[in-house]
Amino acid sequence: MIRTIVSIVVALGLILGVSLYELYYVNDTFAFFEEALLSLYDKAEAGLATYEDGTAVQTFWEEKKKSLQIWLPHTAIQEVDYQLYEAVGYLYVHDYKSAIPKIEVVLGMCENIPHAYTFSIENIF
Repeated sequence: MIRTIVSIVVALGLILGVSLYELYYVNDTFAFFEEALLSLYDKAEAGLATYEDGTAVQTFWEEKKKSLQIWLPHTAIQEVDYQLYEAVGYLYVHDYKSAIPKIEVVLGMCENIPHAYTFSIENIF
């Protein structure tokens, strides 16, 4: 009986610990990604963003999404990929008017994706 209670407490502790780490890691990663996107957005708004600026943000995202795939569903990551690649494509042809809304969409995703997978009453019911 004691072993059963101890193993239940240990399992509960492990689940809670991993959940807290996941919450911290996903929020922290998207906060850094949002900072990079805001810099790209400001440059695009001023008409100074280059294709290399866009690919730098893409490279950052590519390295971060490898570890995010453990914690998030593939569809969330795929949507960020799609919008970001399209924005960088617009930067390649210097179409800032079309790139800015795409960057804004990815910025919105940086705010919404971490909150969509947190433990809260809204996400349960």
